[in-house]
Order: sequence, then structure tokens, then C-alpha cells
Amino acid sequence: MDDIWEPEPDAADMFLSVHRKDYAVTALFHAVGPARAALLPGWCGNALLTAEEVRRTLPDVERALTFTREERARVGDQDRLDYGCRDEPVTDGPLRIRRSAAAAGGGICAVALHID
Repeated sequence: MDDIWEPEPDAADMFLSVHRKDYAVTALFHAVGPARAALLPGWCGNALLTAEEVRRTLPDVERALTFTREERARVGDQDRLDYGCRDEPVTDGPLRIRRSAAAAGGGICAVALHID
């Protein structure tokens, strides 16, 4: 996996979440529910967005991934496996990355990986 990303980008520019389920995007969609999942750009966790697309879709992503305290407690991350300091919840990382990309005027390459 590390060979794919060499040279390694700044950790602040990446989102990594490891799950027991076959696909991390399954965990994300389960966490946010179908109505919120429909607001997320891309297809099943995969997306290649220009800077303009990141800016244009950010309000929908914020609606999908902003939770009240009660919603966050209900959503949880029960299937998440902790693999280190770069691993973060599916309810936090995707929004952080999109906000960061929009602020920097950058695009996004999102890839859902299944490693056997």
C-alpha cells in the first residue's frame, strides 16, 4: 500500500479509515444513511473531482457529514479498526479533506480500496 503513495503526501491531505467490513464505503454509507449518502459526489467511494467540483459540492457534503451530538452518538463507528494515528472515523475524515481541498483550491482523488 505504501508503494502506491510514494512519495507520501502530507498526512493532513489524506483520509484513512480501516474497517472489518469488506469496503470502507459500506461503513460510511451505513453510518450516514441513504439520504445523506446520496448527497456525496462520486460512485461508491470513488471520485475524481476538479477544484470547481469540490467547491460546488462542498455544501452537500457538509449537509451529509455534519452531525449533532445525538446523531454522532447514534452513528458511532462500531466496525472501525484502529490501525494508528492516521486512521480516523468515516464521519470526520471525508469532510475534513473536502474542506481542506476547497480552502486550498484543489481537487480530490477518492479511492475505495479492498485489500485481501
